[in-house]
Amino acid sequence: MVLLPLLITASMDVERVLAVVNGVPILVSDVDLAEAAVLVPRQTGEDDAGYRQTVVSALLDLELRWQDLTAAGIAPRVQTDLDVAWRATVQRAGGEEALRRRLEQIGLGERELRELVRHAAVVQAYVASRFAPFVRPTPQEIETAWRQELMPQLEKAGKHVPPLDDVRGEVEALLRERKLSAEIERWTSDLAKRAEIVRYPPATGGDASVPPAAATRASSPPPATPRN
Repeated sequence: MVLLPLLITASMDVERVLAVVNGVPILVSDVDLAEAAVLVPRQTGEDDAGYRQTVVSALLDLELRWQDLTAAGIAPRVQTDLDVAWRATVQRAGGEEALRRRLEQIGLGERELRELVRHAAVVQAYVASRFAPFVRPTPQEIETAWRQELMPQLEKAGKHVPPLDDVRGEVEALLRERKLSAEIERWTSDLAKRAEIVRYPPATGGDASVPPAAATRASSPPPATPRN
């Protein structure tokens, strides 16, 4: 009788928690998956510890957005091509063989990664339909950005400065991207203010945090709470 609980515990895939978002844990394996598939861009000069924390932040934000779309009943209705998203993931990881080896190294399978990719693809598709159509910069904003920021940068670097009309499309695309990023940040920040978030500091001498309790990959998310 005493051995039964011990056997059950031993068979569970218990791992450390790096953060908790409204009761849903972000696990070490989640970060390992994101790193293996290069789901989060790595900045030039960013060391391993810094990059790992960047990935944790990105997964925390993704979980916030996913929970919001799920709570509102939007996630199942978002149109997205998961095959395209998966092919992009495989390509970013260096091909099928390279991705397979990385997953083998961390002891995780394709199924878990596909689920993470699905969440990211749904959120990305929602952003494209909800925010992207409304972030077009005005002609004045394009003119101001060119004269006050971009043109001086070219002049300082000693590069050729073309007429604005020759690069208007590129400047507009840049400002669109900035505006879209600002909208996403505003949305995520609002969600974070209303959420219960716990983020554990990195452990000294290791790449994972040591929370007061561990969790299993089978942990269930809390009931969804509708958006205000």
